[in-house]
Amino acid sequence: MKKKQKQRLVSALVSGALLLAGSTVFADEQEFSLDEYVVTANRMPVKKTETAASVTVITREEIARSGAANVPDIFKKTNVMMSEDATASIPSINGDDRVLILIDGRKLNQEGGQRMGRFGADLYYLPSVDSIERIEIVKGPASALYGSDAVGGVINIITRKGSKPDTHYTLETGSWGLRRYNLNTENKVGDFSYRINFERKHQDDYRYKNSRSGEVERAVNTAVDQDSLNIRLDKDLGNNRSVTLTVDHIDGRKGFNVIPDQTVQPYYYFPNGVKAYVENDVSLTYRWEQGEKTDNFIKLYRNYLTYNYENMTNLYGIDVNWGRFTNQTDGAEWQQTWKFSDNYTLLGGASWRQTTYDNSEQGISDKKITNRAGFLENHWRLPQNWSVTAGVRYDSYSLFGNKSTTRITVNREINNTTNVFASWGQVFKVPFIDEVYGNGIVVPNLNLRPETGDVITLGMNARLAKETELQASVFTSRVEDAITYQNLGTTAFPVYQYANVAEQKRSGLDLSLKRQLSPQWQIAAGYSYVKVEEKEHGAGSYQDDINNSQPNGYRLSLQYGQDKWNADLSLRGATGRNLKAFSSEDYWVVDLGVNYKINPDTRAYLKVYNLANEAYELRGSYKTSDITGAYPMPARQFVFGIDQRI
Repeated sequence: MKKKQKQRLVSALVSGALLLAGSTVFADEQEFSLDEYVVTANRMPVKKTETAASVTVITREEIARSGAANVPDIFKKTNVMMSEDATASIPSINGDDRVLILIDGRKLNQEGGQRMGRFGADLYYLPSVDSIERIEIVKGPASALYGSDAVGGVINIITRKGSKPDTHYTLETGSWGLRRYNLNTENKVGDFSYRINFERKHQDDYRYKNSRSGEVERAVNTAVDQDSLNIRLDKDLGNNRSVTLTVDHIDGRKGFNVIPDQTVQPYYYFPNGVKAYVENDVSLTYRWEQGEKTDNFIKLYRNYLTYNYENMTNLYGIDVNWGRFTNQTDGAEWQQTWKFSDNYTLLGGASWRQTTYDNSEQGISDKKITNRAGFLENHWRLPQNWSVTAGVRYDSYSLFGNKSTTRITVNREINNTTNVFASWGQVFKVPFIDEVYGNGIVVPNLNLRPETGDVITLGMNARLAKETELQASVFTSRVEDAITYQNLGTTAFPVYQYANVAEQKRSGLDLSLKRQLSPQWQIAAGYSYVKVEEKEHGAGSYQDDINNSQPNGYRLSLQYGQDKWNADLSLRGATGRNLKAFSSEDYWVVDLGVNYKINPDTRAYLKVYNLANEAYELRGSYKTSDITGAYPMPARQFVFGIDQRI
């Protein structure tokens, strides 16, 4: 019955598109400010007040004022929840870590394996913040546009395009032997532009405040050395056509100690373990007919990530020979927009993507997963500023068969600064390759199925007064055939297997308020509530997720700027956490940043992270350790830097 309903819905959407396609009228070439538009929620530029989604935009100027050194730093002031330990950093949106991460629209999530949670990437393996033009964070489902992974939401990092002659370097030093050097150069000559960014970073073992003793201790074997290179080349071909080449390279070594306190879980304590990693990503994009509700392109790309684990002997004397892992993804995408009238636009596209995963030491040799997909989405503009979108996507996976997802959104633009919206969308997430074929401590499960579900969202974006902006949204979601792991081994040598054993429900709300108090002062505040429940197959009732790190989340930021000074004081916290997973039910962290412009070409800044020296965790330790607080966050850290234009 459900299959027939889906087939009728797909037929109706396609038929509607064809019936309305009497004659094609492409949008005239036009200049418009991207500040008034968002791209990610609809895969094309749409006015913010016509977008039926809760979208947070972080601009290049905001990133510079914050003094953020990496992408996780940027998200600390947003409604993105972070889960971090000494080895990785992953985001959660609407309490779900099935989040799609894009770089200029290119999917970065890997389908291979070796990751934290259900997120197929690591936020520390992203381009330097000096390469970022803006970040768009979309809350809610987007599988009907982007396919697998876009369950909780989508994060799109849009990189900078060279625009003028400019070269500057940044020098940073700080606690725990921190040294960071960054060089950025860009220019535009005629119809050609380039931007090149190089960064080198070193930091010794970080310190953390032990939640049990109250003492600041060294997180053994957590030092990191990393180099990164980001290149973007753009060529304007005329007639609203362009071609862009991007190259991203990361090469690093970091101490790999999953749990830095040896008294917590000796199996995961690796005093000499090292993770060496290399990432090489390249993307070539040809674009034409760019404008409002128009984004046409052909994209070819390769994502390559390899990491090798060395000296992985734990306190039991067991050599956990994880070996070398390689994820390689090759992909091609085509997207076309047809604007048939001022009131009807059709967006469509197709893609091919293949991931090859190799871990010979664990018996996985060149395992592949291939996906072919196509999508259509209709955009109707109706009387009285109503707009409706309806879309469908079809994915065909070599390992998991075929899957179609749909979404429908309704938006009402109240005025130029206010809109209300509702959306419903289906979602799915395919298993990772190592969940299917195993990897040493993981037993294979060749019968794994994709996770499926749907999400409903209601929200509004409003300017309450000239200097006050409000965002509000509520959501509810369900996921069936949720994949979780089961411990099948002994305490000395854990053995796991992934299985479709659970159903999950999520519900919550998010409020964000921003107000310009005066030309010098601005304040921003936010609150989020997320309830996560899980029921194993055959169980009688749902149980709360014990590892929910932020049942109630709070954000407060006060910014000051005048003449040569700029300062930012922020507070973030959470309450209602379970003591089976965390060392405390709540935490409150204060960060401070101060910038001083010495002259037009020189800026000095001071950052203090965790000013009050709070002991806290962002990753729950339930099921991974008998002791809470297994994944402590860094203690108070001071960072001083100078940015100099040459």
